Amino acid sequence: MPPRIPPGEGAFARVVAAVSRRQYGEPMVESARVYARNPRLLLAFTRFNSAVERPATVGSRLKNLAVLKAATIVECEFCIDIGSELARRDGISDQQLLALPRARESGLFSEDELLVLDLASGMSRTPAEVDQTLITALRKRFGDKGTLELCHIIAWENHRTRLNAALGLGAGGFSEGRVCAIPERQAAADGSVHTLA
Repeated sequence: MPPRIPPGEGAFARVVAAVSRRQYGEPMVESARVYARNPRLLLAFTRFNSAVERPATVGSRLKNLAVLKAATIVECEFCIDIGSELARRDGISDQQLLALPRARESGLFSEDELLVLDLASGMSRTPAEVDQTLITALRKRFGDKGTLELCHIIAWENHRTRLNAALGLGAGGFSEGRVCAIPERQAAADGSVHTLA
């Protein structure tokens, strides 16, 4: 299904496509060309994206796990697709990808990972609901800087997922032929913890 706003054309869109292809691979090109229709917003988007994604206090594995959890709750196909691939590159196993909707019950995630997943869940639900106990535990483990980093990356993922949904950007093929995380609602409907045999 094509995006709801057609990809941009011209020199700027070609440069954006080339940069996206080099940084993320071919599956990113179509969405980047759609965003290229508004250069001012695209440049602001990429600058903020780079700042928020850069590992500082919290490593990329936890950030990618938080982003993927948010994507499965909002159910953005594009973000679940790329998020599964980025999480896999950071060492998240296929079993963990499939068990994400039932992380606590699965026994496959560390305490740090569970804290981050709880934050992503609370921030990504509508209405958002994050209690002080969780924030206190995050601050104790990651400090104020790390907690703010996690809140920013999850809030940013909620922005990206909802933007992609509005624009009709579906899966790009990042995880094609491989295990991909399952949308939260789908997992709730079948009621099981998914694992590989």
